Amino acid sequence: MSLFKRKPNPATPESGHDPRYARPTQVEMMTHARIPVFLSKMHAAHPPRWVTVHGDRLESVVGLESEEYMSDSDNHEVWSVEHFISDFPFVKDFLNAASPGQSALFIDQSGRYSLEEG
Repeated sequence: MSLFKRKPNPATPESGHDPRYARPTQVEMMTHARIPVFLSKMHAAHPPRWVTVHGDRLESVVGLESEEYMSDSDNHEVWSVEHFISDFPFVKDFLNAASPGQSALFIDQSGRYSLEEG
């Protein structure tokens, strides 16, 4: 029997992990760093189909944009990560798992995606 039996901290779960000191998610870090999301204005009517993570920005297209459409800067917007996830919550899991240079192809809004390395 030990004389120094450790009493559990009520704020600490059984695992010994204190949630107050949890590592932030990538989405939280992107939001804190104010990483911009560059996207086409077609997102007003269509969900993202391709989302690409770069070191300093995110890019998203719906897959219906023509080359001519994309070459016109009036057809683009810049959003915050927070706004992007608010409108399209199904991309959050990808953003939390992605590394710079990776793109996700979303078939639908279920959150399932396939990865493409850039």
